[in-house]
Amino acid sequence: MRCGLSIKLMCYVMAGVLITSAAIGVIRVQNERGPLSDLIDKAGQSVANATASGAASLVAGYDYGNLEILALNVARQANVIRVIVRNQGGRVMTQAAGEEAGAYKRFVSPVVFNSQTLGRVTVDMSTDALEKALNALYWRVFIEQIIFGAILGVIVYSFTASGIVSPIRKLTTAMEEAVEKGDSFIARDLEVKSGDEIGRLVSVFNTLNKSLASYHDKLQGKIDFANQELRDKNIQLGGRTRELEHALDLLSTMATTDWLTELPNRRKFDETLSRMFHQSERFAEEITLVLFDIDHFKLINDSHGHGAGDEVLRDIGTIMRLHVRKSDLPARLGGDEFGIVLYHTNTAQAEMFVEILLESVRAHAFDYDGARLNISLSVGIAQYDDSMKTPQALYYAADKALYQAKHGGRNRYSVYSEAIRFPERETS
Repeated sequence: MRCGLSIKLMCYVMAGVLITSAAIGVIRVQNERGPLSDLIDKAGQSVANATASGAASLVAGYDYGNLEILALNVARQANVIRVIVRNQGGRVMTQAAGEEAGAYKRFVSPVVFNSQTLGRVTVDMSTDALEKALNALYWRVFIEQIIFGAILGVIVYSFTASGIVSPIRKLTTAMEEAVEKGDSFIARDLEVKSGDEIGRLVSVFNTLNKSLASYHDKLQGKIDFANQELRDKNIQLGGRTRELEHALDLLSTMATTDWLTELPNRRKFDETLSRMFHQSERFAEEITLVLFDIDHFKLINDSHGHGAGDEVLRDIGTIMRLHVRKSDLPARLGGDEFGIVLYHTNTAQAEMFVEILLESVRAHAFDYDGARLNISLSVGIAQYDDSMKTPQALYYAADKALYQAKHGGRNRYSVYSEAIRFPERETS
């Protein structure tokens, strides 16, 4: 399914908005990360300082019980993971663990009593709140930009549908209608609704359309005048023109027809085979070539005379015309060699045709001056395939199959295959 111009524009706008939104979201989140991180640093340091201040007198008095209570109370505060109080020598006096968390930041504050440092307090603060806040910001920015992109896409679609796509669609529809009708121009001007590039495009199209219409009218006038002149000359020439046309048709027929059998000759056969070959090659249409000789035709001429041979050739031509279709081409190629181009026919169908042809020849009464002549055919069959690059290749394949039929005893047919390998072919 093809997308229209409006849908493409809307998709482009939304894609641009989404890419821009992603960049904006990353920038906004990074900008927010600094202040939030500073806020956690201040809160964590404040907790550490307050704990150190509360623990000063307890450390000085080695009051482990109240020091432990202080550590527990601090550990119960939000986002506090761990509280450790150490004396001046670094020995842990007490510690308490709060909520479990992954990432955290550590804050240290000295324990000072009467201006003397007695130890230090270590407080680990969870950064989960920071990450949750940043993730929530990511999603908020993403949703905002999707909504913004959808609204902007609908706005672009609405404007482009009426201002750009609609005039182009009308122009395209008008041209398609002209093509379907076979016209070279459109019978009406398209309406120009704006002065922008689209409007100018429609105006230029109308101008070109008028020029084409004017040119078409002038050309049609010249054609009508020429036809009238031709009709007048034909009337003047009268019968002579018809005689000339008949003579030309007769010459054309004689140039492509065998005078003895009235079948197409070798020239017509080669032209038609070439055309059908390339058509089959281009459109993957089946085409099969049948070549055959009359068995021992030289013996017939030697024994009964060339008149008998000519009579046999005429009868073979008559039998061929009775069995071929209008789409096929039977032809006399020279001497006693004949060919048939079977269109839209595969090998199996060609075999059925050849069997009927052979049986018709066997059943036909070939008589000459009261003498009964026994006539049989040797036939070669070849269907076009991709390995055959020229019409000559197809002809050569059928010729090799014909030789195989002769080599196998005559009065039969053979089908070409890659397995066939021949010596030099014998003569009739």
